[in-house]
Order: sequence, then structure tokens, then C-alpha cells
Amino acid sequence: MDDEKNITTTDTFVEINDDAKVDEENNKTSVSPDYVEMTLNSGVAPLEMRFAQINSCYSKTPVAYRSFTYINSVTEGVIPPEKYSFAADGTDRGIRLAKWNIAEAIKSIRAFEKEGRNIRFVTARVPARIALEVDVYDWMKEILKENQFDEPEKLCLEFAKSSLYEDSEKVRAALLSLKLLKVKTLLTGCGDKDCPITCLLDLPFDMALLSPWLTSLVDSRSKAKSVISLVEYLRSLSIEVMGDGVYNDEQITALNRIDCFGYIPSSGYHGSVEHGRLRMTIKEALIQKEEGE
Repeated sequence: MDDEKNITTTDTFVEINDDAKVDEENNKTSVSPDYVEMTLNSGVAPLEMRFAQINSCYSKTPVAYRSFTYINSVTEGVIPPEKYSFAADGTDRGIRLAKWNIAEAIKSIRAFEKEGRNIRFVTARVPARIALEVDVYDWMKEILKENQFDEPEKLCLEFAKSSLYEDSEKVRAALLSLKLLKVKTLLTGCGDKDCPITCLLDLPFDMALLSPWLTSLVDSRSKAKSVISLVEYLRSLSIEVMGDGVYNDEQITALNRIDCFGYIPSSGYHGSVEHGRLRMTIKEALIQKEEGE
């Protein structure tokens, strides 16, 4: 089983790098086949999942984790998803990477359980393309079967706000299919200027992550009402809300006051709560403490 997983990781890494020829102007990355082989022979995992803690607004302790997949390259160093996701999302390789993301998220959920951690979910990023190119119900069901995973409610698929611009009927069908399988869904970038929130009337996401700039206004005397109105709108659609990029304790309190599920701290957070690194390794995430510990 381990050998099969290594092959899957390697194949995914090679395919993404083969397709990712991008210069500094358009944020793409160029990797030749020789350098790919050097990376694979270096002993460093070509794909690595890192984690951001999602804290309860009430307890201020980790209750879930958002995952990020990094590419490790001998030529480009450590490549964050922000540099390759746009290019990968529009290709079949993006769907292949999504499958790896899900399998790795499942692996991390099992690791948390082994350590006695009681987390609600771990996210795995997927492109909106899955709603257009595959039968999401069969695709997801097969992944759960391949990974022998019987706790789908602890898995959360993360969709970028770009999914709101795709065929709404297909995206809606995909989200409903995931609900049938008890897999959660999360919309990121909610509240950005190019995020048409009225589309959410027809798209049954389970959760939404407020963009950092909007989260930063939640304790503003002049603009907090706008954030509160958006959160109330989302909650009226049965969407749980989280704030991304919290800077201080006052913002955590404000999010808790309007019944937000949780928050992700920013790199510039200054307050009384102790947080882990912004994007932790699985080992760092596993040793974090929960409420009551």
C-alpha cells in the first residue's frame, strides 16, 4: 500500500510540473524532466501537505484544520499553492492533484485520531473543474472506497470563489452529491469584491471562509455592520462561517458574538491566544492542544 501511495505522489508531482511552465510575470513555474528526477531522488517528498489551524471562536483552541499542498523542487525550492493552483486548476492534472489532496487529508485525519485528537474536519482543496468534468458522486465515492474511509463527515472539500463563475447547475449538482456522501464543502474568498455572494442562494455550501480583508473589519466601529449583515445572510442559508486572517483578540470576540464557527489566525496576530505556525507540518499540528487538555 505504501509503495502504491508513493507512486501516486510521484506521478502527480511529475504531471503538475510538466504542465506548469510559468515565468515570474504570470506566477507559473518551469521544471525540466531532469530536475524532476533530481527532486524525486533527493529524498524530500515532492508533494507535502501543511496545515493551518481553525480555532473555535469560543474556546480559541483548534477544532479543525485547513490544508495546503506544497511542491518541493530542487530548482524552485518550496512552491506554495498560490503559485501553481491557477495553472493546475484548468487542467486534468488539477483533478489528479485534488485526488491526492483528498487522500492525504484522509491520512491526516487518521493521524489526528491516532493521537486522540477530536477534530471536526480537515479540508482538501479541489478545483471547480471537478463539477464540470467528472461525475462527482461516483468520483468521490470511489476515492472514499480506495482509501477505506468511513468517516466522510470529517472530510471537507475546499472550493475557490472561482467556482461561483462556473455552470451553476453543475456546481449545484456536485455540491448536492457531496452532501449525499456526507462530505462537507467550503467556499473560500467569501466577501471578496469579485465574489458574487448572491450565487450562494442556489449553491448549498456547508461553510464559507471570509476573506482576510473582510475579517479585519469585524471589529470596526464604522464597517462592522456590513460584515455582520453578510454573516447573517450566510447563516440564513445554513452556511457556517469562519474568519480568515484574525489579527487580535477583539476580532475573535466579534466573530464569536455573531456566531461564527471559527477563525484562522494571521501571521501578524498579536493577542493572548497561543497559535501554531501559519502553515504547520503534520507533526506540528498533531501536538497542538484542544479544549480541556
